[in-house]
Amino acid sequence: MQTNVLKPIRELINEALPANMQFKPTKDFYQQVGINKHRFSKIMRGEIQPQRNELYTIAAHFQIPAHKLL
Repeated sequence: MQTNVLKPIRELINEALPANMQFKPTKDFYQQVGINKHRFSKIMRGEIQPQRNELYTIAAHFQIPAHKLL
């Protein structure tokens, strides 16, 4: 049986950024995506699964095709 393993959100965000740039979320970022700091940290560490609307918002912010996050 073949399973479809998606890349973690952290990896996709890092790939979307210019080389040698590390993502550090700001207060404005949290307001733009509508996810608070604690929840976003848990999503990035893979401790919780993001909701579908959160995935779409993150994808749009980083200009990542949404299907890569779903």
